[in-house]
Amino acid sequence: MAKIIKVGADYFPPYQYFNDAGKPDGIDYQKVKAVLETMGYEMDILIADDWGEVQRRFDSLALDVAFQMQPTPERLEKYYFSDLLREAVTEVVTSHSQLQITCYRDIEDQKLKLGVLQGYTNGPDIDALCAECKLEYANSAELLEGIGTAQVDLGVMDQGVKRYLMQKNGVENIYAIDALAFSRPLHVIFNDWALRDSFNRAMAKLLTSDGVE
Repeated sequence: MAKIIKVGADYFPPYQYFNDAGKPDGIDYQKVKAVLETMGYEMDILIADDWGEVQRRFDSLALDVAFQMQPTPERLEKYYFSDLLREAVTEVVTSHSQLQITCYRDIEDQKLKLGVLQGYTNGPDIDALCAECKLEYANSAELLEGIGTAQVDLGVMDQGVKRYLMQKNGVENIYAIDALAFSRPLHVIFNDWALRDSFNRAMAKLLTSDGVE
């Protein structure tokens, strides 16, 4: 009989979400599920509306596993990180097709408003921008709407999420600023180092056998 393991993630389609049948699904969800199943676990999954809820439950030890998280020095001291789950691409996007900026500092210098997701780390260049030039959104759908309606001049979005939401909602007036795109590593986090090590071994085995794309 499979052991139950408590896992948390935020609602972040197409990586983890609820499908039309109301079941958990998504690219990262299926990958993490496959690895844990090879370890003999059955997932008790929480897909919360925001990452803050996931992190609060993980920090209180109500969850054994959570994903996806980008490492920072502070987080590396606090959590056990898996090997790389995937490399994500973050874009700075706008609905102003003629907007000209070449670096993050231009956002402050031109007094532009940047939309960001609440509770997320976006890398040192973006995180260092003044709070006055940022507007926080609860989720990616609200952020995309804010960008599309020019509530903000720009927004920070995961490339895959942006493409998914644009196609789903029929949005066309969103443009990426290529000079500001960057990649970021995403990982699974654990409260127990031994569980993390077992996960890494199982993930490596699946990748070697092409069991997980």
